[in-house]
Amino acid sequence: MKKKLLLLAFLPFMISCQEKFNTKDEQSFKISREKIEKDLNQSEKTDLEKAMRVIALEAMRLKWEEPQNYEGKSFNKISLEMIDGFSYSSVIDLAEDILKNRNKKEIENLTKEIDSLNLQKNGFLSAQKSLNVFKINSLKINKTDFFDEMVPELEIDYQYIGKDKLIGTKTIQFEVRIKSKNEIIKSESVSYGNDDSILENGETITKHIIFSQTKETNPKLWNAQKYPIENPKLSDYDLDLKVSVLSLVLKGKKVEMPKMDISQIDEKIKNNQERINELKTVKGTLDELELTDL
Repeated sequence: MKKKLLLLAFLPFMISCQEKFNTKDEQSFKISREKIEKDLNQSEKTDLEKAMRVIALEAMRLKWEEPQNYEGKSFNKISLEMIDGFSYSSVIDLAEDILKNRNKKEIENLTKEIDSLNLQKNGFLSAQKSLNVFKINSLKINKTDFFDEMVPELEIDYQYIGKDKLIGTKTIQFEVRIKSKNEIIKSESVSYGNDDSILENGETITKHIIFSQTKETNPKLWNAQKYPIENPKLSDYDLDLKVSVLSLVLKGKKVEMPKMDISQIDEKIKNNQERINELKTVKGTLDELELTDL
């Protein structure tokens, strides 16, 4: 027991005798670093250089994020002040504390971003559900005169299936794509009615889309044997139709579809979660860093 007590009493003395960084000026810093490195092996010298770079990056962060606290001070001055009077081991501890705090802060920021993205996603899904009060009742391909040429035309009957009377303006987007290329050939947003317009359950909105630019790329559509083509299977003509309600008035309140791509939101959430999982495996030690040439 006495030997242990003597060892514990001797340990603070050893620590206090370690060389310390003196950063009152560049020359003092250079001399104190040389003294410290004289007693270090190559691995420890490498760790010290890693630590100094971590601290330098932290000084930059502090200067950028808290400029009022570091006015008139360079990045180098801030980093040197952070290690003034520190021994080698204290500098290593400081750097690893910075790494751990940096990882913790990044995890917190990523988690907050995921929460925000989920709120956006939930808002999108809620709006989508509220606006999902129409269905395509029937399709028809006609031929119509377009600048003295008979061209195919898609006729869409879009039926209101909500229970309550729909009062006010409705904005609906009609989008036709070439299915094989996922290429938009027609995209139109149309507003129907005014503030006093009423649409009852079962009533339809009719939209006509002229295929004026598809003759060469879609001869099957242009050269059909018989028109009109009732309820055609659009995929047979390499076409895909998407109809979306962009806005309408429900119970006196305008509901709009948020302008976002939900697949992009899901991808961001996935990437953030993967990054969080990766950060949770990081210990925040200098051993995990690779020293590269500046």
